[in-house]
Amino acid sequence: MKVTIEQKETCIVDLHIELPPERFQAEWKEVGTEYRRLANLPGFRKGKAPLAIVEKKYAGDIESEVTRKLMDAAVREAINEQKLSPVQSPNVREIKLEVDRSLRFTATVVLRPTVELPEYRGLEITVEKPVVDEVKVGEFLDGLRGDMAEFKTVEGRDLAMGDFAVLDYEGSIEGKPLTETYPDLQPTYAGRKNFWIRLEEERPIPGLAAAMVGMKSAESRDCTVSFPTDFIEEKLRGYKVTYKVTLHEIKERELPPLDDAFAAKLAPGMTLEKVRDQVRERLNANAEENFSRSVRGEVVKQLLAKVTIETPSTMVQQESTAMLKEIIQENQSRGVSEEELRSHQEELLGAARQSAGDKVKLNFILGEIVLKEEISVSREELAWRITSMAERYKMTPQKLFKELQKHRALAGIEEEISLGKALDVVVSHARVNGEDPKPLPAAASTTHSHDEEPHVHGPGCGHDH
Repeated sequence: MKVTIEQKETCIVDLHIELPPERFQAEWKEVGTEYRRLANLPGFRKGKAPLAIVEKKYAGDIESEVTRKLMDAAVREAINEQKLSPVQSPNVREIKLEVDRSLRFTATVVLRPTVELPEYRGLEITVEKPVVDEVKVGEFLDGLRGDMAEFKTVEGRDLAMGDFAVLDYEGSIEGKPLTETYPDLQPTYAGRKNFWIRLEEERPIPGLAAAMVGMKSAESRDCTVSFPTDFIEEKLRGYKVTYKVTLHEIKERELPPLDDAFAAKLAPGMTLEKVRDQVRERLNANAEENFSRSVRGEVVKQLLAKVTIETPSTMVQQESTAMLKEIIQENQSRGVSEEELRSHQEELLGAARQSAGDKVKLNFILGEIVLKEEISVSREELAWRITSMAERYKMTPQKLFKELQKHRALAGIEEEISLGKALDVVVSHARVNGEDPKPLPAAASTTHSHDEEPHVHGPGCGHDH
């Protein structure tokens, strides 16, 4: 076997591999014999057909399998000889089987960049810790009251800020309806029928509420609004739009009194004091969770800032493609049109590339910490993660385990857990707001959700250290 190495990038090499005809012929004989053993041809008992007949009938299949097996074996041999550790499965291309049965192909191998770990224990982290006071408890209770509010029709006065209006409205530019100019414009901006809005300064359309103040029930009015040049909807930026508004009803929201009767409506037997205690407990839990997330985020920022590495472009490209797909799906679920997404394509792609680059870089850093800390994943931790995933996918853990085995994805799950544990180590040793680090609880990393864990596509790559 002849192997020539071509450096493509710092972390990417091409292995140009050439196999002599003897390798192909030996493999052909072995595969052909296996085909003969399994062949069930008319006129012959199973496995008794002459080899020449079997080879003639299945020549294409045998050639494909021989080529695949030879390439797999040759790539493994070349990687071992060159002492390389791929980060992902090598990409094989430019396959050429010559007439003499010599085989030539190129395998692109992505290598682990050299990572010089900084001192990652004792990072100084400053994060504002949210305080849950009685004001926040009151605001939450007001939200609950709003959910249980009643709406009464107002008679005998004009529309005022803070009122709820039931109305029809339709927007136009220079007499042409927005629905004709921009057929895919969100109805909120184009116009709606029997729509409820609360009159607020900038919502849902900047300036519309102020232009409606003073209207009477059953009145129609042309309201002209000027959209700012940085408005969220690009199509309307800088335009003057006239909305023909017909007000049907004025509604006032009546909040229920904040008392034990209100508490009992939330849950039988509850008192206002018990509700306050539960709200306070929930807000404190949320605040602590947000604080922990912020600390982890700051730790990640510091790790990324302290390490300079050149990440493999192929990995960044793969990750950015996956992230862009997620961004598009998320925006589409929020009602953003395909046309608008296309108009922001470069901006979205740039954001995805930046995030992908940071994610790949972080995974290499955490991978080094896994090695240095000798972090391993127990069977219990793997089982917990699979059970958690199964609940999200509405599958039994046993079925999901078999699917992961089938697609050879268990190693990737184990690595996600190990990278999460590495980040836990760094977080647990950080000095947060000047306080000494707190010990890491046993098996703490198994409590993190899959979405919070870093993710890579392989066990690490590059030249052995």
